[in-house]
Amino acid sequence: MSNNDFSECAVGVGVAIQGTIRAPGMVRIDGEFSGDITSGASVIISKNAVVRADISARDLIVAGSFSGTANVRRQVRYSATARVDAVCVGDALVMESGAIVRGTFSRVSQAQ
Repeated sequence: MSNNDFSECAVGVGVAIQGTIRAPGMVRIDGEFSGDITSGASVIISKNAVVRADISARDLIVAGSFSGTANVRRQVRYSATARVDAVCVGDALVMESGAIVRGTFSRVSQAQ
């Protein structure tokens, strides 16, 4: 784990933002966000969040609503409360029972 993992950017509950986020560390969305997100670590979309974005990150964890695209270097994880309409690329997909997903996931191994 690098020091960049501890540099955090958050969009809080009740906050709506449109634009671009570029962060060396984790990005957590608890409110609403539209735009582009680039993270050197994880992007976390919490249970009540609504995100419409193009995401580039090491890992993506979705518990809320996500539509758009994601280019992820490691793992994409959809929790049981996730609502996804997206095209995602990553090394691994983990999907819990109950997640509602429309879209695609393409596996692209970093070993290739």
